[in-house]
Amino acid sequence: MSQFDKYLEESVHKDVIPGAVLYAQNKDGSLEWASAVSGPGVQYTMDTVMELASVTKLVTTIAALQLTERGDLSLDQNIEEIIPTFSSLDVLDGFNANGMPLLHRRRNSITVEKLLTHTSGAAYPFVDARLTQLSTEKSSKSEHAGTVDGSFDLPLSFEPGEGWLYGTGVDRLGQVIERVTKMTLEQYFHDQIFKPLGITTGTFWGKPSVPMSIRSGHDGMLTHDWNAPAFVGSKECHGGQGLVMSIPDFSKILRSLLVDDGILLRPESTASMFLPHLSPGPRAMLLQRVQEADWTLGDVPITNEYSWGFGGLLVDGDSHRFRRRNTLTWGGAPSLFWFIDRAAGIYGVFGTQVMPLCDRKVTPVLKAFEEEVYRRAGKLEKI
Repeated sequence: MSQFDKYLEESVHKDVIPGAVLYAQNKDGSLEWASAVSGPGVQYTMDTVMELASVTKLVTTIAALQLTERGDLSLDQNIEEIIPTFSSLDVLDGFNANGMPLLHRRRNSITVEKLLTHTSGAAYPFVDARLTQLSTEKSSKSEHAGTVDGSFDLPLSFEPGEGWLYGTGVDRLGQVIERVTKMTLEQYFHDQIFKPLGITTGTFWGKPSVPMSIRSGHDGMLTHDWNAPAFVGSKECHGGQGLVMSIPDFSKILRSLLVDDGILLRPESTASMFLPHLSPGPRAMLLQRVQEADWTLGDVPITNEYSWGFGGLLVDGDSHRFRRRNTLTWGGAPSLFWFIDRAAGIYGVFGTQVMPLCDRKVTPVLKAFEEEVYRRAGKLEKI
C-alpha cells in the first residue's frame, strides 16, 4: 500500500471524507489509476453517481465550443437578443443610506466569450457580498423558482469585460445553447457529448447514489443526509450546475480533451481551452480573488500565474512545482476536483460529496491526490 493510499484511508477513518472515487490516466495509457474508498457510513464504488455541481460548467463549455465550430455561435457574438431577460439586468454600484441598491444601465455588450470566462459581470452572491442582501430579498419570490432566470435574477457586479468574478455566466450560456439549438441541455449533452463517449450516467434529472455528507461547524464531524440542499432538482437545466454522473464517466470527457481525439472538438477548439483568455484588468481581479478565496477547489498556491481558460482556472506560468504551464483545473462545491495537464500528458479527477461549499478539511486530500497522479505518471519533476 502506497503512502497516499494509507493517507486516504486515514482521511476516511478520521472523518475528513466519507469516501471517494479517484480516476487518473496518462496520454499513452500506461497509467490508469481507478480507485474507490469508503467509510463505515457510506459506500462509494466506481459506479457511484455524484452531484457534479460546477463540474457541469466544463460540459457546457464544450457544448458552446461545438456550436462555434458549426457556425451557430461565435465567441464575440452579442447574446442580448438570445436571452433578453439576462440582457436587461442593470449594473450594481452600491447602496444608498436607506439600503436601496444604486444601479445604472449596462453600457458594454455581453458576448459568448464573456460568459465563458466569468467576465460578463454575472457573479455568485458568495463571491460578491453586495449581492447577498439582494439574493435574500428575492428568495421569497417563488414564481420562477428552479429556473435559470429565477435562480440568478440579480444585477451585474461590474460592466461586462471590465472585471472578473466567478459566477453565473455559464448558467446563462446554457440558456444560449438551448435557444440556439432548440433543445434542452439534457438532450443536447446526451446527443453530442455523452453518447459519442459512451457516457451512460450523465443527466440533469437523476439522483446521486450516495448522500451528501455535511460537516458540523461544532465538532467538525460528518453526518450523511439524503435530504440535504442539493444542486439538482431544478425545473430547468442549469449550465453551471445540476448534472449527476459517475467519476469514470466524467473521466471520459477529460481523456478526450487530453488526447485530442476529435470526438468532442476539433484540435483548434480544444487548444483554445488551454490558453489564457483574460485581458490585464480582469486577470488582476482574478488573481486577487482566487488566490485569497475560501471557495476554490484544490490547491491554489500564490504564484500570480493564473488566468482563465475555457472551462477552468489556467496555470499561466512556470513557477508551480509540478504543474506545467496551461494546466486547466476546476471542480464542484461538494469537494470534487479535476485537472488536465496536456504538457505532462495526464489528467485526474477526485470525487466525493462533502458540504458546506469547498470544505477546507478536504483541500489537503485533493492536493495530495493531484501530486500522487504526477508521481505515478513519473511527471513530478519538470524536464
